[in-house]
Amino acid sequence: AACLDCPGGKFSATTGASVCSGVACKIGTYSTPGATSLSTAACLDCPAGKFSATTGASICSGTCNAGTYSTTLGAISLSTAACVDCPGGKFSATTGASTCSGACNAGTYSTTLGAISLS
Repeated sequence: AACLDCPGGKFSATTGASVCSGVACKIGTYSTPGATSLSTAACLDCPAGKFSATTGASICSGTCNAGTYSTTLGAISLSTAACVDCPGGKFSATTGASTCSGACNAGTYSTTLGAISLS
């Protein structure tokens, strides 16, 4: 038998199950697949910088682009994630950022918005 993990938000507490119980996580949330109880199937808001447009997600696969960041939790799309450009003097080389963690070195500055690196 090809046994599959229960999708995010659903669980199977018994062996030999043919269906998973619970309600699939709504868009904007995720849960680890393969849960064995209602408490481990708990749906969590997508973290800042990420979003999920599908139900039953096990990860929030959508992300803000490099050079942008978001502080919005539970986003369901790129537009609701409200990703904004990194301000001058800061940058983000990675996608899915909740802050722009890179910064110009002391004694230097930049007015470039949405930078993805120092150069």
